[in-house]
Amino acid sequence: MKYDTQIIIDLPIENVIGIFENTDNLPDWQRGLIYSKLIKGKNGEVGAKRKLKIDLEIKTIIMIETIIKKNLPHEWHGKYTANGIESIQKNYFKQVNKNQTHWINQSEFKFHGAMRIISKILPNIFKNRGEQVMIDFKAFAERGISQIK
Repeated sequence: MKYDTQIIIDLPIENVIGIFENTDNLPDWQRGLIYSKLIKGKNGEVGAKRKLKIDLEIKTIIMIETIIKKNLPHEWHGKYTANGIESIQKNYFKQVNKNQTHWINQSEFKFHGAMRIISKILPNIFKNRGEQVMIDFKAFAERGISQIK
């Protein structure tokens, strides 16, 4: 499954990247994030691995994030693996003008086992979550609205 999502953030690209890269901010815009822990490498560098525990309302999952490409402020790519799911997230940032940034996310998912069935029954669940993450990021970045409960 592949899809793209995008959003315009009313901030300069440097501000957007500063918020995006700061792992302390993750709970503020990653809805349901219970914890995030660096498990390998240097934080923020290509090859670094981070363990994420996320409450998706229907299920709590553990994911491993691996940074696979970093060319900021223009692009950041990550690989995410969890039980039955492998995902590549390619994030591109473009300066629209001095006060706006265009964030484009290209997502690709591969499913295994029971997750293959869930992906067929609820095909929009992954895209909807991706869109919500971008909306939450925009709200946090522009207005300080946090998802921490």
